[in-house]
Amino acid sequence: MAQPIKELLSTVFDQPDNWKIDLLRNWDSIIGNLNTKVYLERITDDTLVLGVTDSCWLQELYMLSHVILQVINEKLDRPRIKQLRFKKVGIRPVKKQTCTKPTIRARTKRPLTAKEKGALAHIKDPQLQQALEDFLIRCYQEQDPSSGSG
Repeated sequence: MAQPIKELLSTVFDQPDNWKIDLLRNWDSIIGNLNTKVYLERITDDTLVLGVTDSCWLQELYMLSHVILQVINEKLDRPRIKQLRFKKVGIRPVKKQTCTKPTIRARTKRPLTAKEKGALAHIKDPQLQQALEDFLIRCYQEQDPSSGSG
């Protein structure tokens, strides 16, 4: 019967390193919801090296390192970790989300007013003028539930 490697580690390592095995076994429960952002990269005598997938998360976790350190040491038999180090690691495989540019649907039932057309006519840049017109149309579509958007 196949067993996870973290279950087999206790048979390989000497008894003094059991706290490291316990840390490895319980890592997901220790780190909680951040387990998709933070990975246990290396365990030394008193230091953990944590791999972080995003530099923004790396900075946030660094700022919270004293709290993380406290939580980790509370889960161990005694306070063993004195230092946390963070390093940027490649993104772990996750389901990829695609973002598509919303398409402008046909003109709304409500045409632009003369005031709106006049305001748009004052804009010299044709691309900006078109972008603002499309934006105004999208705004009307979102307000009108019968237009079929949203």
